[in-house]
Amino acid sequence: MASINYTEEGYLEPGLHSITANEFIDAFCKNGNRAGYEHAVTNIFDFAKGNGATRLIIGGSFITQAENPNDLDCMMVFADERHIPTFVDCAQMENLEYDILYSSEQMRNTVDTYIKLMSTDLQGFQDKGVVEVRLHDKVQPWKIVYEPNPEEMEIISRVYCERNIIERNKRRGLLVVIHGLMTNAGWLSNLTPAANSQGWIVAPFIYENPPTLLFDKVGRQKVIEQFREWIYALKKKYEPLTMSVLCHSFGTYIITKYIEGFVSAKGFLPIQIDSLILTGSIINPDYDWNSHIPLQVGRVMNIVAGGDDAVKYMPKADWKKIFGMDPLFGQGAIDGVRNESDKVENRKMEILTHTNIFKDDVIEQFFLPYMNANNGIAHREAMQEIVNRKGNTANNLL
Repeated sequence: MASINYTEEGYLEPGLHSITANEFIDAFCKNGNRAGYEHAVTNIFDFAKGNGATRLIIGGSFITQAENPNDLDCMMVFADERHIPTFVDCAQMENLEYDILYSSEQMRNTVDTYIKLMSTDLQGFQDKGVVEVRLHDKVQPWKIVYEPNPEEMEIISRVYCERNIIERNKRRGLLVVIHGLMTNAGWLSNLTPAANSQGWIVAPFIYENPPTLLFDKVGRQKVIEQFREWIYALKKKYEPLTMSVLCHSFGTYIITKYIEGFVSAKGFLPIQIDSLILTGSIINPDYDWNSHIPLQVGRVMNIVAGGDDAVKYMPKADWKKIFGMDPLFGQGAIDGVRNESDKVENRKMEILTHTNIFKDDVIEQFFLPYMNANNGIAHREAMQEIVNRKGNTANNLL
């Protein structure tokens, strides 16, 4: 296989890269978070081959260097027009949103036009590579021979983008947002439209948030009880949608205290969280998030902000109890989570402070891709954990 090279922006080098199905799996489905996509991608390949397709043309974030790709744009090219299905396919399989179009070897101009569309960015520059997956040994690499005119590109682009808009409006899941103290969470004006555009229903938890809550045990308990009732009602209203949580500052305490309140149950929470994103965290860095995976939480990302001047005032010593402060309090946004794993990670960003986290660049490039990639993961891995436990119990009895 020819080497896969990328541009500085993380795209494939320009051109049509022709590889086999096995080579595609090795190049794009083996490392890090991508390993979980191998089964879904293999199913797409098997479907195509079983229905008479000769090759696939693939674009989207899946063939970039993105750690958490969330979409795979694909054109199945069939040997004969008669084999083309009568529908287009937009669906989600194991957190991978795939968008499939169909064409044939006889429709070369259409295939070449879509290849150009996939390789063109939003500004109209053709600077992204595209992958051709050959499904049979005798299939020769595709030769681009047709250059579409601007009118044809406009027609194809409109057809493709309009059906993508319909797809993007599907409900992906619930995004629970918990703000901190002394705020009206004005940053929701940035987060909400971005999340909605990708199918997330944003549900902010609103509560009275004076700074005295840091020292008021009774006041904190009232907020936790309010959150407990609110989130369970939210879950019942929107079942069976999945849920992720994005919290900031005192919001990190609310969700942690809620989860901690069910630890003795040694099982599922009343709600199950796919992605938990901690920003401006005031949680003790030694807190063991891994103990909640996978039955309560699927994945945890803790944002370490290089310029967080607010969290540095959170006490580290045990004497914080004297002031009515919870032992859970700490400087998680500065020191990070100490017990990192493949499911609990720190993301350090020196440019961030306590108040500038929720800008479009961080929301669109880090938060949403992370949640999209992990959507549904808590339930799947929890079920597997239960199966494994039963298997171990049975083996011990033999």
